[in-house]
Amino acid sequence: MKKILYVTITAILLISVYSFSQKTDEDINWNDCLEKYKSEWGKPCKGCTYNKDIYKVYFRNICDEKIDVLVSVQEQDGTWKCNYFTELVPNDTIEAHACKGSGKFLYWVKKAGDTEITFPTCSEVNETYKE
Repeated sequence: MKKILYVTITAILLISVYSFSQKTDEDINWNDCLEKYKSEWGKPCKGCTYNKDIYKVYFRNICDEKIDVLVSVQEQDGTWKCNYFTELVPNDTIEAHACKGSGKFLYWVKKAGDTEITFPTCSEVNETYKE
């Protein structure tokens, strides 16, 4: 009888620990899903005419879920160039740039398709983060 009680209590404890350790979407900090893995200066870029000041930054989705991303890269004049990416699958990579970059960037991340969270508009980014 003691063995049955011991096994039952152990099972209940293991089930409790397992159920509390499950993360829900609300428990995840989606910004942690985006990893900057590289940045570089001076590489050619479409839409940029003077290569020397081009600043590129590269990111990777390191989570197991698809994500939507807003990356803003600052130009030397203090304005932000905004890049929106949707449905970034696990391990997929993206790049964002500024033609005459300052070397600064910002990003926002949410679970792909989440309609409750909205990213700021590029105008809002420029207004909020102007120097």
